[in-house]
Order: sequence, then C-alpha cells, then structure tokens
Amino acid sequence: MSDKNLNPRPTGGLTRSILLVAAVCLVFAVMQGVHDNYGIMLNSLVDRTGLDYAAVSFIIGVGALLYGVAQPFMGMLALRKSNAFVMLLGMGLTAAGLILTPLCRSFAALLLCFGILLPVGTTGIGYAILMSAITPLIGERRASMVSGIVQASAGVGDSLMAPLMERMIAGRGIQFTLNRLSLPFILMIPIALWIGFMTRRDQPVAQAAAEVDGKESLFQILKDAFSDRDYICVLIGFSTCGFNMSIIESHLFSQYLSYGIPGDIASLTLTVYGVMTMLGAVLTGFLGTRFKMKNVLGSVYALRVGISLCFLLLPKTAPFAFVMTALLGMTGDSTVPPTSGTISRKFGARKLAVLYGFALVGHQIGAFASASLGGVFVREGLGYAPLWIVNLILAAIAATASYAIREERA
Repeated sequence: MSDKNLNPRPTGGLTRSILLVAAVCLVFAVMQGVHDNYGIMLNSLVDRTGLDYAAVSFIIGVGALLYGVAQPFMGMLALRKSNAFVMLLGMGLTAAGLILTPLCRSFAALLLCFGILLPVGTTGIGYAILMSAITPLIGERRASMVSGIVQASAGVGDSLMAPLMERMIAGRGIQFTLNRLSLPFILMIPIALWIGFMTRRDQPVAQAAAEVDGKESLFQILKDAFSDRDYICVLIGFSTCGFNMSIIESHLFSQYLSYGIPGDIASLTLTVYGVMTMLGAVLTGFLGTRFKMKNVLGSVYALRVGISLCFLLLPKTAPFAFVMTALLGMTGDSTVPPTSGTISRKFGARKLAVLYGFALVGHQIGAFASASLGGVFVREGLGYAPLWIVNLILAAIAATASYAIREERA
C-alpha cells in the first residue's frame, strides 16, 4: 500500500475542524503554560524541599532532557496504539506529577516526581502528538495552515499562566498552586476520548495507515531520516534551540530578580513573552508559505545572536527586560512551524510524532545543559553572562546549519 493511498482526507466539515483545532490548542496551551514556567516554581521548590538552587536546577534539567528523550518513544507508542491513548497517558501522568511534587522532601523524591513523572507526562500532550492526532481528521492542507496556530496557543498558556502562577505561589504557596494546576489536565481527558472516538469512527484509512506504520521499527524510521541531509541540518539547528529556550524557562525570571527588577514586573515580562511567542509562531508559519523555510529558520536563529549580545552588553533595566523578553518571545516558538513543516513534508504526517520527537531529543539535551549550567554558574558566583555567551555561539551554529538546508520552495 503506497504512502499516497494511505494519506487520509478530512471526512468532517469546517465546523468540526475548527472544534478539533480549538480543543488541541486548549490542551497545548495549558500544557505549555506549566512546562514553560518551571522557573517560577524554582525558588519556592528550593524553600520547600531545603535543596539548593543548583540541585533543583539540575532536576529541571533532567526533566527537560527526558521531555526530549521520551518524544520518539511516545510517537512510536502512538503508532502502535493511538494518539488518543498517548494523550490520555500524558494527561494522567502530568496531573500525578503536579499533585505529588509538593509532597517531596528529598532530592530523589523531587527528581522522580518533578524531574521524571511530570515531564514525561507533558510529552504525551506535546505538539507532535497533538498534530499527528488531528491531521488525519482535518486533512494535510488544513493541518499545514493551522500548525502555526496550534504552536501559537502555547503563547496563550504562557501569557495567562505566568502571572497567575506567580501570584498563586506568593499568596497560597507551591502546594496549593500545583494541586490547582492538576485540575485542568483531569478535566481535559474527554478531549482525548473524543478525538479517539472520531478517529475510530471516521478514519478507517488512517487506521490502516497506522497499522502499516506501526509495524515499522523506530530504528528503521530513524535510519531513513538520517540518510536525508535536510533532516540532519534541521536536527543540528533544533538541537541548539533548547539551550536558548531553557534560559527563558528555567532562569530568566530569577535572572531579572538578580538585576533588582521586582517579581511582579519580572512575571509580567513573561506574559509579554507568551504574547510574542504567538505572534512569532504565526508569523513564521505565514512566512514559510512565502519564502524558503530554511531562510525563515536561519533568520530566527540569527536574531538570537543579536539578542544574546544585548544581554551581554546592555544595562539591565525594566525597559530592557520588556524589550528583550519580547524579542525572545518572537524567536521562541517560531522555529517550530518551519521545523515540523520540513519534517512532515519529507516523511509524512504519520511519522511527524516520531521524527519531530527525535529532533526534540537534541533540543532537550541543550535544555538540560542550559538549566544545569545556569545553576552551577550562579552557585559559583559567575552570574548569567556565561549562559548568554554559549547561547550566542550555538545560535550562530544553528543559523549556519539552517541556511545550509537544500530544499525547493516550502
């Protein structure tokens, strides 16, 4: 059976497609609102557990690494079971991790709940799984148009949850906050059940495709991908991206506090970050239809070089924080639509969860290095400047790799 014949077409109308996209955006926004704001929890977890800043930073780094490592395996599980099954698993594990984390009093316990259980759970409701879930139901053409919208929904989660979490933690404590954050993941379980029901009812062709793909091993899928030069270049660029993102997610809030910027202002900058990630993701999704995706990717990474220079050279004031955080937001999630678009175009939407997930392994290795090194640099009295020096170098490598991609017009 050829890949072309297995390419499913949408069986529902525009209204159902809109509902599907809205539902997936809700799930992704809530997940990213938690995942992108671990840094707001960091100091409170230090106080509650008695562990030092470097230890909790290391645990956040482990979680960032596992978030990537688990991606291709969740993708393979989705091929063998279903995307809906993986979504259900992810929601359950995420809720459990949030509930159990405040009960931890030792390094091992916090590592298990906050560094393993929670990030693995969020992997099951990540971008690639969600896009793989709805693509067979809305069709490839609609999926390519909404990929930027889905990624942009992460900005909604960031912009709403960053100040909410900061105020809840300040007013009611970390245990109250994490317990309340677990509720949306439990309440969203019907969305996964609904998507699973529609897939079984309306997409027999997609089910047949999943059965065929499910027989292909992870090794074979990756072997085919690594024989493609463009995939290697995308992988190099995306691997450097995680270092940049983890500076924002794990250390930016504390960094602004160290500059004397008040906590409420620092959390408000993260709201700006969330809003700008929406704009950046939608913008690169649009630009990817007008220009070569490699040029869009390369330009985003090149802008990060300039941002890193600003953090190294300019005075750190509140206006600086707002402007730089806005620029970080513009470049934050804007790599995702062209990256996933390149992978989906070359290998098909059904393998997107696996291959984009494997790209996220490299991404999260960078995130682990950033989260962990940041804690070490601060503990040793070096501050945050070394992080931005490394980020500058990696961004330059990413830009070079992206411009080197050989492709026709996206």
